[in-house]
Amino acid sequence: MSTKSALAYATNSAETDVFSADEGQLTVLVYERVFDHLMIAKKALEENQYGVEPFTKAHDLIQQGLLACLNFKKGGDVAQNLRAIYEWSLREILSARLTKSPQKVQAVIDTLTPLYEAWIILAPKTPMPKLHAKN
Repeated sequence: MSTKSALAYATNSAETDVFSADEGQLTVLVYERVFDHLMIAKKALEENQYGVEPFTKAHDLIQQGLLACLNFKKGGDVAQNLRAIYEWSLREILSARLTKSPQKVQAVIDTLTPLYEAWIILAPKTPMPKLHAKN
């Protein structure tokens, strides 16, 4: 799949899924999109390209979709630990871009994967509501 096709798929899939998801499912979706963009960015670096757009999108998703949504009053130490992981991820993404290091991108993916897997368990998918066409 080409980079352009992958980005279009990620965008379309995200828009479709968001309308039928609860908070936990939205978190899972954000992680999935982060991974999509990081994999595209990693591939770009491996092909000696810059991958500006996928790096930017992954960074924004972590910043605005994961970090900004932490509830420090309810989450306590867990929220603090997640903040540290997300902030580290943001720094590593920037460093990966500057040093053109696919290994740093993979380190972010490897670090976020267990969190994603935990969210999958915490927020199991429910069947999407069926849309009925109006006649």
